[in-house]
Amino acid sequence: MVVEAGTLQGTVSGLNDFKLVINDLTFNTCYATVLIVSKDVYDVTLQTAADDLVHWAHSNGMMIHTNKTKELIICFNKTVNAEDIPPLCINGNNIDRVTTFKLLGVFVSSDLSWEYHVMYLLRKVANVLY
Repeated sequence: MVVEAGTLQGTVSGLNDFKLVINDLTFNTCYATVLIVSKDVYDVTLQTAADDLVHWAHSNGMMIHTNKTKELIICFNKTVNAEDIPPLCINGNNIDRVTTFKLLGVFVSSDLSWEYHVMYLLRKVANVLY
């Protein structure tokens, strides 16, 4: 099955239409965001979830844009080096690992601080004022 139609973003019915398309996903998603929480930084749950998502997307005639997909690791264990954690792989492509990511208008950083988001807002306000 190939999905050849959709709903415009921002429309009143868009959210419900999207839910109808993805209602058979078998793991927790927040639309285009997959969140896995684990105490073990080397846990393969995220890779398994990514593989399941690829399988579901292929079965439903959808495509995952790996160049738009990002991985953000939040780890407060000082003994763990993020570079030692194997990268997430989708369709044979390693996903870019980032330290900040804009999600629903808010910048989330790997240390969960507000610094990057506040600086973004200050730059935006400065552009409007000057």
